[in-house]
Amino acid sequence: MSNTIVLNKPTKPIYMSTTYSTVIEEGKVPNTYMTGEVSYKKQTSDIHPENTVIKEVTCEPGARCNWHINLSLQLLIAKDTGYFQEKGKAIRLLHKDEVVTILPGVEHWYGATPFSKFSYIAIITEIDKGYALWLENVTDEEYFSF
Repeated sequence: MSNTIVLNKPTKPIYMSTTYSTVIEEGKVPNTYMTGEVSYKKQTSDIHPENTVIKEVTCEPGARCNWHINLSLQLLIAKDTGYFQEKGKAIRLLHKDEVVTILPGVEHWYGATPFSKFSYIAIITEIDKGYALWLENVTDEEYFSF
């Protein structure tokens, strides 16, 4: 007697339907967390996990977020040129299509350069842990140190 298990292979490929993301919320980010004008569009779809948020954010020239610490993983996908800085490190110039993986617990900030806007897609996982611990403003001295 054989212990062989036979699995039937499907005779036709299995395809998922195309799904489309919809904007469920949009507005301006309060200056409590930002310096300058920052707008966002929060998106959703039927296929991304319920515990994940996808946002498209645009920082006007000179705008940036405060120092903060994410409580969960965040992927930041640059759509334009912008700044990113981890505490204790030099400011890094981000370029279009660059992806930054920001681990929980890393103090950082990001934003536009002084002369051009910066748009990015943020994918934030495990939002049940909370979004971020917001800290002090990025000073002009810190911002203009690039």
